[in-house]
Amino acid sequence: MKNILYISTNDGSDMRITKEVKTLSAVSKVIFIGIGKPTQNSYAQRYCAEYHLVDAKRNSPKSFLLQYLCVFSCLWRLKINSIHIINEQLMVFYYPLVLFKHTVLDIFDSILLKKGLTGKKWNWLKYLVYLPIDVIIVTDDNRKNLMPAFTQSRIEVLENYPYSVNTALVEKPDYLQIFYGGSLSSSRGTLILEKLIKRFDNIKITAAGWLADEATKKFVTHNNVNFLGTISQDDAQLAALQCHYIMCCYEPSNMNNINASPNKIYDAIQLEIPVIINSEVKVSGFVEKIQLGYILPSFYEIDYQTFGNDLINNKDSYTFENIEKKKFSWEAINYKLLKAHGLNFKSRE
Repeated sequence: MKNILYISTNDGSDMRITKEVKTLSAVSKVIFIGIGKPTQNSYAQRYCAEYHLVDAKRNSPKSFLLQYLCVFSCLWRLKINSIHIINEQLMVFYYPLVLFKHTVLDIFDSILLKKGLTGKKWNWLKYLVYLPIDVIIVTDDNRKNLMPAFTQSRIEVLENYPYSVNTALVEKPDYLQIFYGGSLSSSRGTLILEKLIKRFDNIKITAAGWLADEATKKFVTHNNVNFLGTISQDDAQLAALQCHYIMCCYEPSNMNNINASPNKIYDAIQLEIPVIINSEVKVSGFVEKIQLGYILPSFYEIDYQTFGNDLINNKDSYTFENIEKKKFSWEAINYKLLKAHGLNFKSRE
């Protein structure tokens, strides 16, 4: 079997990383190198031939140095057939080590979009970042179109779809329940939800994931918020099934957020639960087209009385009969990941 070196700043708890590692491990040996401490939430670990975590603060000089040494060690003692790197900043850091290996760059959150480095004057930097990459993975066609022309022939669109779900009829509470999952922060809607539950006692929040700022750490202590911590994708879906909406807002503060490709959209399709999203996010056009949920006119200017009343009055009005769920499942597209590494489901030897 081929050896794939999978490099990330995550500890293996991220849902997309877990899906990718699981898929790759079916036909190859995955050597995972991340940052953090192993916990019961490091779901990718069970699928790895080797699992290494650097015990240091994420994105610190120490973490990059120790991770670099770990990567170098693996390349020295193992025959690595392919390297999988998450996001551009890591790619630049490992530039010397990837020049002679088949390398796949998997862009979850583009640092270039976050920093607004999108004009032609930054083409020199894009050449530097993308030139040695064999395959570049992005999460949707919109993000593909934002990439420079010289990369287009090497791009593989691997959508952020979840595993398919056979939804059972779940009894929901009489009050309105909103699921708020993933990376939780003010830029993802914490303050919106906080203002909403202060105005409406009959609206409650089920939250699960990573608390990214102090405002959110305070928010989850509210009486109307049930915080579940970091949980698996299966548990997150079970929790979401008991809710009426899935929160999917992004502050339009940078191009990365505006061009977000959230897995919550596709979780909503599989679970048949409408989303709440703001109009500044481009994927809200897709939500509107298939009538997948409630679209806030603005992330910043919100009439909370109207907003809350609309959510309550329309919570049972969304239908999913015309949405082809299988088309939006990980099982329908995971072959693209194997293809990026020159593998297929017959590659196991």
